[in-house]
Amino acid sequence: MQLTTLPSILLLVAPILTPSLAIPTDQILLSPSKEPTTNSKNDQLDRVRHALKKASIIPDVVDDFHPKCFILPTYGHGKHSQVVFPGKKLKVSKTKERPSHTVYCPDMKSTTGLIIALTDPDAPSRGNPKWSEMCHWIAPVSEAVKLLESDFASRFEFDIDAAKFEDLVKYKAPGPPTGTGYHRYVFILLEGPNTNLTLPETRQHWGTGKEGHGVRDWAKMEGLVVVGGNYFKEKQ
Repeated sequence: MQLTTLPSILLLVAPILTPSLAIPTDQILLSPSKEPTTNSKNDQLDRVRHALKKASIIPDVVDDFHPKCFILPTYGHGKHSQVVFPGKKLKVSKTKERPSHTVYCPDMKSTTGLIIALTDPDAPSRGNPKWSEMCHWIAPVSEAVKLLESDFASRFEFDIDAAKFEDLVKYKAPGPPTGTGYHRYVFILLEGPNTNLTLPETRQHWGTGKEGHGVRDWAKMEGLVVVGGNYFKEKQ
């Protein structure tokens, strides 16, 4: 596990959104010794919420919420890596393997656990989502509790390599059917106990058997709370 410095994560978040929502550079170039104000952190998290609403992920996938965490998935390694900013368009060839993640929760002091989920609300297409949602991945983030019990509890931020995830539901690589347009592949960060969970019996509809149902239903059933989100778009 490798910690990410506060300025680094804020610089990553800066280009997260559309130009009209981008965070001005002078608001995010912070010295290592200078913490952002509560208002600036809240403003940045509100921009993530706005991006999710603009893409209709709120309310298509989750109910409206105020993010507590930034979550930045990264596909691949080195110079060929692809950081997922909200709305980023990726090629199918780039998302075959599980991504690594950077997580930053500026005000979180304790947690019973974190879980990352990946869902597709546009299966087989956004115009005809009769298979939605499709569950693509569920994985616990065990490093979260370990970190909060360490000396870094006042600065809850970390990187986790894809190889360290122990899947609850095995990662299913996105594969939108040809000609169905862009699919929104949505990462949801959930807070709550990440052991002894009842997992979806099937990927389609997250086991609910109901069109348009998915991660929201599963999270409520398991007593999990949405604390972060991100998404990318992909088509063939």
